[in-house]
Amino acid sequence: MKNAAIIVAAGSGKRFGSRVSKQFLNLNGSPMFLWSVKAFASIKSFKQIIVVVPSDMVESLSLKHKAGFFCTAGGNERFYSVKNGLALVEDYIDFIAVHDAARPLISKKDILSVLDKAAKTKAAVAVEKVKDTVKLVSAGGGYILKTLDRTILRNVQTPQIFKTELLKRAYSGKISVGTTDDSQLVENLKIKVSAVETKFPNFKITTKQDFELAKKILKS
Repeated sequence: MKNAAIIVAAGSGKRFGSRVSKQFLNLNGSPMFLWSVKAFASIKSFKQIIVVVPSDMVESLSLKHKAGFFCTAGGNERFYSVKNGLALVEDYIDFIAVHDAARPLISKKDILSVLDKAAKTKAAVAVEKVKDTVKLVSAGGGYILKTLDRTILRNVQTPQIFKTELLKRAYSGKISVGTTDDSQLVENLKIKVSAVETKFPNFKITTKQDFELAKKILKS
């Protein structure tokens, strides 16, 4: 197989509370987004690595990192950023992985697990078991309507890996504003998406506390 990885690093990261977008902060010696690049680059079957970044950073990052990945500009919404990345995927690519740069702890083993499942089923995503009890609440959060069975609930992560023609078809139709999950678009095509539980920490860095925890994990 010949595969491509689209690493989404175009978000503003407003919740993080930093003047510099979190995905470009120095994380134990490397910009945060570069940890994901290195993880995918360590797998020989990934022939293309495309990093989607803010438009004003494309030129500077392309010059600084001349080898190893392509840069392209992101959009106002995540799905536009992924769509821009898709436009650079070569025709010979069999599978495409979409990964959030804010998940720098992704391991080679977990990527391969998701890729192996996608190769068998055409679509697979990384997930983790829900640890807390989850409640369905009324609009506005006023009342609990139902307690959900957490044994069948999963938190969805990235990478999400799909057969190339499948992901391109999913992105060719009308997409609702606010769409943040690629697998949802594939589900809309009536395609079953496989879930693969990750074995290593793969949380999304949203707060400064998350950032500090990631630093400690990488040190260890």
